[in-house]
Amino acid sequence: MRRARQIALLAFYTAALGLSTARAQDLNGERRSLTFIGFQQYSDASRVFIRTNEAVKFRVDDSKRDAILVTLENTSPDVVNHLNHLDTRYFNSPVTFIQPRLIEGASPSIEIEIR
Repeated sequence: MRRARQIALLAFYTAALGLSTARAQDLNGERRSLTFIGFQQYSDASRVFIRTNEAVKFRVDDSKRDAILVTLENTSPDVVNHLNHLDTRYFNSPVTFIQPRLIEGASPSIEIEIR
């Protein structure tokens, strides 16, 4: 139940930011930049937010039991520090760790693992 709520909150935030997957399909091939990854702890919820310079095409994979993977396609970090992990295990939160990774290739992408 709690995991379903977390995924629902993620969907709510992406919709609120105008990052629906339908809109993302219309994006052209220009490379986007990851500008910030953050974490906020509220009394009843945790929030992981991802900021980019423009709307990006993305995928959310929640098939793993203890992790959610968010892949930002055709995106690279504007500074290398945006690939540093966030250790959130000391908060009273189901989110314990956030690890972004650069996936190199013809079209670089960023995969963000939220455990």
